[in-house]
This record gives sequence, C-alpha cells and structure tokens, in this order.
Amino acid sequence: MDAIASAQQRAAAAEAAVRTSYLRRYGPVAWAHAATGGEGARTWHYWWHAHLIHALGEAEHHRPERGRRRLIGEVLRGVTVRTAGSWVTPFYDDIAWMALALAEVRPRGRARARIARILERAIDPGVGALPWRVGSALFNAPANGPAAMVLAPSRHRPRAEQLNRWMAATLDDPATGLIRDGIEEGAVRHELWTYNQGVAIGAALSLGDGDRAAAVVRAVDRWCSADDGLFPAAGGGDGGLFAGILARYLAVAARLLPREDAARAAQLIRQNADALWAGARGGRFPADPRRTARDDGDDLDLSVQLGAWITLEADVEATRALTS
Repeated sequence: MDAIASAQQRAAAAEAAVRTSYLRRYGPVAWAHAATGGEGARTWHYWWHAHLIHALGEAEHHRPERGRRRLIGEVLRGVTVRTAGSWVTPFYDDIAWMALALAEVRPRGRARARIARILERAIDPGVGALPWRVGSALFNAPANGPAAMVLAPSRHRPRAEQLNRWMAATLDDPATGLIRDGIEEGAVRHELWTYNQGVAIGAALSLGDGDRAAAVVRAVDRWCSADDGLFPAAGGGDGGLFAGILARYLAVAARLLPREDAARAAQLIRQNADALWAGARGGRFPADPRRTARDDGDDLDLSVQLGAWITLEADVEATRALTS
C-alpha cells in the first residue's frame, strides 16, 4: 500500500469514528454532541462545529462522497438553526474560525462575506488588532491569525497584512521564535499553545509571506525535537483541537514552502499522526499522543476526536504534497 492510500485509510477511519459517535441527524438538520458521556453529552458547541465543518470539507477534497456532501448541508442547516440564522456569536475568534470553515465548503456564501465585514470593522484602531470578543481587552493570536486568513483573499487584504504584522511585532517570542498567546491590558500573555503556531503559519502563507511561515515551522520543529516531534498536549475541552489546528496549517506549509521546509512540516505531521494512530483504541484517539486512548475523561470529548481527525487529514494533504 502506498503512503497516500495508507494516510487516506487512517483519515477515513477517524472521520467514521466522529460521524458515528458524535453526529446526530434531526430531520433535515444535523449537529454533533460535545461528548459521548457526562454533562457534555448533548451540548452544542459553536467553535467545535466550525472545525467539524472544516474537517468535513477537507475530507470531501480528499475522498469525495455524495453522502458527505449531503451531511455538510445538514450540519450547515444545524448551525443556522442553532444561531437563529445569524451565524455569529460575540466571540470574534469563533466567527473567524467559522468563516474559514465556510471557505472550505461554501466559499461564495453570504455568511462568510458577512463575517469578513464584521471582523474588519472590529479591528481596534488604537491597538491595530482584533479583540478576542466584543468589549474585550484581550488581543490574541487565535483571533487575529484566523481573521487575517479570512480577510486576505478579499478587498480587506490590507487589514489582513496589518494583523499579520501586528502578530509578528507583538507576539513573536524572541528567545524561541514561537508565537505567544496575546496581550491583555498591555501585558503579554506568554503561553505557547500549538494552535497559535498554526495560525501564524496559516496567516503568513495566506499573504504569501513564506519566509515568516518557514521561520515558525522551524521554531515548532525545535520546540518538539526533544520529544520525538510530538506536539505538546492541551487536554480536553477546547484544548483538544489545538494540536490538530497546528497540523492543518503545517500541511499548508508542506504544500507551499520550498522542499526542505515542506519536508520538515510534513515530518512533524507524520510523527503526530503515527503516534495518534498507535494510541487509538476501539475507534477512539487519545488527547495526548504519548499514551493510549481511554474510555473516560478527556478522550470522550468531540474536540479531542476531531483534533485527531484533523491531524490525520493533514497527513493526507502533506503526503500528497511531497509525493505529487
């Protein structure tokens, strides 16, 4: 079996596990429950649905299927129902992620264009960046990176360039080259999360800034080198998606960067995909690729299983990029 076929099989298995365990159809609409047990068993989560839609779109590009296309439409109708037709929340980071998902499955839709306008208008002129949510004093990478990617292919491209410059000037850690989390009331939040590295890579590549993207890829490689290339784990909840988001944009780097940096990005993805696959048990993946999956705790969260699926789709994309 060749590398692409193997990566496709693993991604398909992860997709099937999410669809079977979390997705529920209610007539012409569908949505995913946030967990398979406990208090979150029937919770609906906007941000996680943005990544679910994005992952379904990635899977459709990799393995086109009529049933999945129908499911995507049903999940989109579910978001319409759950947001009373508005498609937005007060969180600018969440709606930027949703716009990226819509770019994957409905690039010419009105909701995506509306979100782009909202994001552009919400940029604080004094700070030069987008706050985390309405009325917030936090300006962070997971809002500004996705927003830059949303705005880059539109008439708002100068704003995307502004956000990319702001992240580089404000959030880059001079000691490591990694991206810090954000600033709040003028103070830097020094946390180094995997998804912040991913959005910095994605934002730079969306604007054709290959040098910055490659620098962040190399910084991530150094960061993870002492642990066999494995990404730091962030537990369940929202953290279950963090490593998958990094993998997604490393796959973009594997497709767009020169050979050496592309290979570095692809290798990071493969190391994490292999570890997740080795740790899978009964169709469930672990929140931490250093261990096997469990039947309780964080591993029950949709975010954790979705993050693993995103990583395995990223492996498909990166493998294609390097073998085509």
